[in-house]
Amino acid sequence: MVVLLGMGLDVMEVDAAQYASMSRDMMLRGDVLHLFFRDADYLDKPPLLFWLSALSFKLFGVHDWSYRLPSVLFACLGVFSTFRFAALYHDRSVARMAAIMFAGSAAFFVMTNDIRCDTILTGAVITAIWLGCAWLESGRIWQLSGCAMAVSAALLAKGPIGAVAPLLAIGGQVIFARKWSELKDPKLLVVPIIIAALLLPMCIGLYQQHGAHGLRFFFWEQSFGRITGENRWKDDSTLFYFTHELLWQMLPWTVVILLGSWRNVRSLFRGDRLPEYASTVGALLVFAALSLSQFKLPHYLFVTLPLFAVIGASAWAEFSGRRSLFKVQIGLLVILFVLALLITFLAFPAGHWPFVLALCLAFGISAHQLRWSNGRQCLFLSSAWLMVAVGVVMNGHFYPNVLRYQANATAGRWAAENEKERGRFFELQTSGSAIDYYAGYPVPWIGNADDARKVIRPGVVIYTDEPHRRDLIEAGLVPLEVMELANHPAQRLSVPFLLPVHRPSTLEQRYLLIY
Repeated sequence: MVVLLGMGLDVMEVDAAQYASMSRDMMLRGDVLHLFFRDADYLDKPPLLFWLSALSFKLFGVHDWSYRLPSVLFACLGVFSTFRFAALYHDRSVARMAAIMFAGSAAFFVMTNDIRCDTILTGAVITAIWLGCAWLESGRIWQLSGCAMAVSAALLAKGPIGAVAPLLAIGGQVIFARKWSELKDPKLLVVPIIIAALLLPMCIGLYQQHGAHGLRFFFWEQSFGRITGENRWKDDSTLFYFTHELLWQMLPWTVVILLGSWRNVRSLFRGDRLPEYASTVGALLVFAALSLSQFKLPHYLFVTLPLFAVIGASAWAEFSGRRSLFKVQIGLLVILFVLALLITFLAFPAGHWPFVLALCLAFGISAHQLRWSNGRQCLFLSSAWLMVAVGVVMNGHFYPNVLRYQANATAGRWAAENEKERGRFFELQTSGSAIDYYAGYPVPWIGNADDARKVIRPGVVIYTDEPHRRDLIEAGLVPLEVMELANHPAQRLSVPFLLPVHRPSTLEQRYLLIY
């Protein structure tokens, strides 16, 4: 229910809107080997997301849900693979808990509505880890071949991190479980062959479009260059950036995951035997590698979350029986319930009653279960059901209201509804790609009033912000009609925006100038 509600949301600025518009353009152009953004050569992300979303557009039409569909299917594959990986080394109750911890986390709700490359990457990486570890245990060729195909998908989704993450996790299992003999198996040769074959179309396209630099960018600069400083993307984030990101992304399971990670690391240093080592080594080493990057964003951490879910599930039986953790988890659930209730009541009060009832029902069921049983199972199920209710509120009520303030999408949709074809609709010094996606074509961009003067004629519409609207007026380019659009980035929420009394002060005015 949560995921289906999220699939119907408007695509969000910045990345998802850009990728959706590029996928639509790829489908219309019919050229899958070369990537373009607004008709210019594009060299950043690998092509798998664009290939799959373009195919989905071709099959089902251009819709918000059809853009998300391939990535959501990979996310579901990730849940299944989390279960199968955990079931290799733990009992099935732990495996079920791991799958639910991943699928019922705050990050899973985000990665299935704000679709970027990391959703496919996450599903492909945990699938590669499951099949790679399964091959270590049983040595079947289909497992090895499946692992190679999953690594290829991960590489085509986000670059070298798609191979590094499975290699670290499976390598940790080989080293600590002493599976050295499996590395002598000649069947391992199938892995580079399959990966090379599946990466060949992308490599051909990169070389044709960008030369040798395109290949070097993909295999080195895009990922490793962020550590060495060669990549142009840099920010001022600290080494501990992902520490606080993990805290919210794995809600409501954060506490037990932290306790389980500490327990497993301590066991490794002591030389104690663990049921498996891939989850701990993979999660922590990838976490460390991402922390060393000179450019960090919250969604980079998604790739580690299935492994952290396995760590948390394996620790649940040990820690959830302790009264202290029981009280902490109950307190965390109460805080989540209160915050969701406050957001529903205060931020967007119109139409909130069905969601308030859903929250109260889930909280009531959880409280009833916990009152009559203090067992670990009831605490786990109560956490899961309450998180589902929070997800329904976020995707069914909160985000639909937030996205009403995404002016780029509103402007693009207006252009499509009013049949403003290319050449009659322009944007002046505004950023974002939702306008392209909803207009149905890359909206031509103009830089100043002199450029505007060259294109203005009866029927032309220019989308711009307040400073550039004034520039046009001062240049004598007065529109016949003006439509005002309130804008606020969906990914830059703040307390003043969430409070209706202060919201007007946080909004930026955008305009459709009709000539």
